[in-house]
Amino acid sequence: MCCVPVSMTKKQTFFTIAKIVVAAIVLTLIFYKVGVGNVWDKVRNASLPPILAGVVLCWFTIFIAGLRWHRLLRAFEIRIPLFALVCIAQIGQFFIVFLPGPAGDDITRMVYISRLSKSRVAEACASVLLDRCIGLASILLLAVVCMPRQWHVLSGTPQTYWPALVVSVAGGVVLIGAALFFLVDGAFMQRLVAKCLGALNASKLRDELGIISGRVFSQKRAVAEVMAAAIGTQLLLCLCYYLAGRSVGIGLPVSFWLGFVPVVLAANAVPITPAGVGVRESLLVVYLGLVHVPQGTAIATSFIAFGMMIAIYLLGGIVY
Repeated sequence: MCCVPVSMTKKQTFFTIAKIVVAAIVLTLIFYKVGVGNVWDKVRNASLPPILAGVVLCWFTIFIAGLRWHRLLRAFEIRIPLFALVCIAQIGQFFIVFLPGPAGDDITRMVYISRLSKSRVAEACASVLLDRCIGLASILLLAVVCMPRQWHVLSGTPQTYWPALVVSVAGGVVLIGAALFFLVDGAFMQRLVAKCLGALNASKLRDELGIISGRVFSQKRAVAEVMAAAIGTQLLLCLCYYLAGRSVGIGLPVSFWLGFVPVVLAANAVPITPAGVGVRESLLVVYLGLVHVPQGTAIATSFIAFGMMIAIYLLGGIVY
């Protein structure tokens, strides 16, 4: 496999530096309140078995990502070996965490898949964007399902109420959109899209959009399977946070973690800081504080959960 370009424009450099500064400020404020030594003691004395179990679950999320992508490419009638796709997904996670600029997960996958399917570049790249949209939608759908059970806790303070409400509303919109997608006749949707595209000037892009939309609406079963796998991925990530909490002595049931971790995952999807550093810690402090978990323990949980993911993402550098 060839190298992925990592050059950055001045604008991209500015935003990268800005995100690093924001993360540094947030972490500085957190450590000022809690103390680095307090957090380090929690991390150093964490139980190892839950951490190792979490690392294994994190690797399964990469494997599932490869499976999802493999299924979408089959829907586009593009045949790429599953092993290659899992390797590319692994490399993408490495680049999004450890390298700045445009060398993120989606662009990395597009670069590699365009080289493996040179005659179907547009559709292959569309599969990456579609998989990303399904992944984001799965977080919101999981939130809609899991958060109501813990709503009495999540609505306890303004700091927890508003993020939970925003994610719930967004999840409701996604749920309605998903229902329409699966319930409305695919042929009708294809005609509607074709009519909308007909208003555009004739171009290769318009033709490609027509082909891609036709594939999507005619392959609802494939989309449903990928959506189910994506929700499974988010459940595994929730379990990773649960195991991280167990490693530092937090005995909360899995149901509680399912009630708020989707909010954390949704926030991490917004590129405010590199890899969600600072955002994740702040949210865990707030939500775990609702059940009187000490701030130092909450931050240690966040670092351990992130460490589980880093251990797997580092493998992407070896694969690369």
